[in-house]
Amino acid sequence: MKFAVIGHPIKHSLSPLMHHANFNALQTDDEYAALHIDPKHFHHLRDIIHEKAIDGFNITIPYKVDMLQVVDVVDIKAQMIGAINTVHIEDGIWYGYNTDGAGFKASIEKYTGGKNIVVLGAGGASRAICYTLFKDNKVTVLNRNTNRVADWPFQIDAYTYEESDGVIQQADIVINTTPVGMEGFMPDTLIDISQLKSSAVVCDIIYTPDKTPILQSAAQRGLSVINGLDMFVNQGALSYGIWTGKKANKAAMKQSVINYLQRSTLC
Repeated sequence: MKFAVIGHPIKHSLSPLMHHANFNALQTDDEYAALHIDPKHFHHLRDIIHEKAIDGFNITIPYKVDMLQVVDVVDIKAQMIGAINTVHIEDGIWYGYNTDGAGFKASIEKYTGGKNIVVLGAGGASRAICYTLFKDNKVTVLNRNTNRVADWPFQIDAYTYEESDGVIQQADIVINTTPVGMEGFMPDTLIDISQLKSSAVVCDIIYTPDKTPILQSAAQRGLSVINGLDMFVNQGALSYGIWTGKKANKAAMKQSVINYLQRSTLC
């Protein structure tokens, strides 16, 4: 079978590396490519995918929202999240899903359930994570403004960072979904880590660098920290399950990314 990830830009994507590690571990002859789709050609996407005989594909920036208007059937979770990151094609019908929220939830499963969760940022990743977690936890969003959260089709408390003191002090889990701290972005933590209780868990959906400023600050205080590597692997494994009905080898997928990142650090 043939799979792909589409985006603009796309050459930085580690998805082909990760999925091919899975194929090798499972001893399949499947293929996975990174396809750069220029925005001016996006309206030809169905033709492009058909010509390449692709059976399923992932979507990254900037097309996750646009895909809602392209697929034939949208999964209810993708509807609520307002974005699609996985498409399965069967008998010419395009089915759209979102595995981001479930991928993140799987990465922190042992910490969740009846917790006070604070999510930093109100973009697409935040919305996916909040929708996946809010039914079993109390979820609060902190953002520079609360306008975006007001439009979400599910109820979440939201405050600005200036209003965050009491919220931070009660947090069991803090999740950074913003690009702050990513390589090339400002080295900030957005919140005062010293306000967190000693049992708090701090997460970042970024996995390069391995420890962003917020994770570094949390680790220095002795808090448990989790980066975005497991989320990346889990969402990819879930996509593979949607396409094939088979269980992915997540250990092989994760190790391939770790090996690549270690080599990159040494260069």
